[in-house]
Amino acid sequence: MEPTLDKPANAGPSRYDLEVLCASWNPLAATMTEQAVTVRALVADRPAVDVEGFLTAFYRSQQG
Repeated sequence: MEPTLDKPANAGPSRYDLEVLCASWNPLAATMTEQAVTVRALVADRPAVDVEGFLTAFYRSQQG
């Protein structure tokens, strides 16, 4: 008897070990995502930085 949508074939017990191994699943992914969102929020709140002024002060401190 061929399997149909009403009566699928019985494939036996399912094993997900290889499927999970090949799925690039990482248990720490959710934790890292939360940290990335927090860092982005902190960076977005920073005021604009004067790059030229920073480099001028940095090079001045290196000279003397």
